Amino acid sequence: MANMQRAFYILVTFILLAACADNGRERAVLDTAQAIINDRPDSALAMLDSLEPSSQGFSQTTLRRWQLLRLMAQNKCDTVFRSDSLQLILAEYYDKNGTPNERMTVHYLLGRAYSDMGEAPRALQCFLDAVACADTTSLECDFRTLFFTYGQMAMVYHSQCMPNEELAAWGQYSRFALKNEDMYYHIHGKELMIGPYYDMGDTVSCLRITEQCHREYAEHGMPEKAASVFPSAIYIHLLNSNYDKAREMMRMYERESGLFDSLGNIKKGRELYYYSKGLYYLGTNKNDSAELYLRKLQAAHLNHDFQANKGMLSLYRNKNNKDSISKYVALYEKSVDDLLIENQADAVAQAAAYNKYNRFQKESEKMAVKAEKSKWMSRLLLILFILIIAVSTYLFVLYKRKQKEKIEELGISYTNLMSKYLQACDEAESIKTDKDAALRNKENEINQLKSQLDRMKELHDGLSPDIRKIVIGKSDIVKKFKEMAIPHIPPTLPSQKDWKLLMETMECTNPSLYGRIVFSEKLSQQEIHVCLLTMLHFSSGELTVLLDTSKQRVSNIKASANYKLFGNKDAKTLLANLANT
Repeated sequence: MANMQRAFYILVTFILLAACADNGRERAVLDTAQAIINDRPDSALAMLDSLEPSSQGFSQTTLRRWQLLRLMAQNKCDTVFRSDSLQLILAEYYDKNGTPNERMTVHYLLGRAYSDMGEAPRALQCFLDAVACADTTSLECDFRTLFFTYGQMAMVYHSQCMPNEELAAWGQYSRFALKNEDMYYHIHGKELMIGPYYDMGDTVSCLRITEQCHREYAEHGMPEKAASVFPSAIYIHLLNSNYDKAREMMRMYERESGLFDSLGNIKKGRELYYYSKGLYYLGTNKNDSAELYLRKLQAAHLNHDFQANKGMLSLYRNKNNKDSISKYVALYEKSVDDLLIENQADAVAQAAAYNKYNRFQKESEKMAVKAEKSKWMSRLLLILFILIIAVSTYLFVLYKRKQKEKIEELGISYTNLMSKYLQACDEAESIKTDKDAALRNKENEINQLKSQLDRMKELHDGLSPDIRKIVIGKSDIVKKFKEMAIPHIPPTLPSQKDWKLLMETMECTNPSLYGRIVFSEKLSQQEIHVCLLTMLHFSSGELTVLLDTSKQRVSNIKASANYKLFGNKDAKTLLANLANT
């Protein structure tokens, strides 16, 4: 039947692969396998195994999901893990890229591997890491994996003889099973708390939880489970010679648990119950019945026949059979010795696992310290690199600024020198009637200025238009006009000489535009002056002062000049039209 189901799911896999598009067919199979993995893990594993031939072509995301689901299915099919290599790869991947549920699952599976490999301390650490990954506040939390993780932790604590920790783990197991709305596992978690309570000697709690679990199993329609909770309570009542209560529980256990066949034989693996049965008959003086059940216990060979030999010894003491007493004293001592040897071997194995885990922890701590040092060194180098870039950028900006200032100074020097030259030429004209000596001095000065001007002309011609605008704005003649534009009483108006010098300076900066303005037959002298000052970004308020007129008059002049030059009657667009020419 199982083989038929396996074949059926393999067939379903091939149908899905054929029906889906190439980029989604693996996903469809993985989704289907994940949907049935809890209820039919063997069928899910068959579907996942069928993808193995094509797994080499999977994307990294699909490959890791396939590997994770396959490990989950193998775990649910009780596969014994002999290696942790794949689990470590998945843990590294999902710790960086996974959801809280995926991270919890991979650490749980890593813990299962270490548990199968006999490394209990490392297994416990992985289970603790797994529960730390769970986001219990999320509606998407995988509470099923979470409570199974607590169950594995409890079993590790039990193997390490840590009943308090085991009890707490079973409590969390029960709590999160209820969160998952799984009543069987919720009650079963409480039932499993009976063991650690007994190990701690708290038999009152054992009996209380037994009654509670019996009642809750029955209330939720699980009568067989309700009857199967009694073995520990039966044994406790027998030790306390409470035979009536023990007999009542034994009757329910044998009739209602479904663990016994028609001949009264208990299910294999639970034969220790025969010891309680033997104790009951010994306590009620039914030696023959006691011997029957103790012989059954002997046949099962549980725990090196420790309980069987102990029971038979008690039986023959009741019968006062000295020969059999001597025989079973020897057998009882041997079974005790065998049990002690086994416990010592377990203790040695646990100690070895613990020491190995300690070495692993120390190595991990060393690696963590080394990684932390490397991280800080990387941060320091990054900060140093950023600092170098910042300083280099600052020095480069400072260099460019100084270069720009030098170019501006060159342009300003050229412009001012041009102004001095033009002024000297004007003065030479005015003193032609003066003495020849004065004229020669002025002509010498003109020649010197002309010589300097020629040397700087080549440098000036190489300046960009933007630099030229900056240069003329900082020239002496423009500064003089700026000073005259400040309202004074009485006003200081530019002379004809000032206007001439300004126009000649402007001619050097933008000859083509200057020619279009100054030599235009359409523009009046006042309109030429307004255009020049507008190009130099003088405001309308400043123009009213320099032209000794009103703002409305200035606006009219701008509009007239704009229309004559560019066919636009708007005074506001004059500057933009001049700038774009």
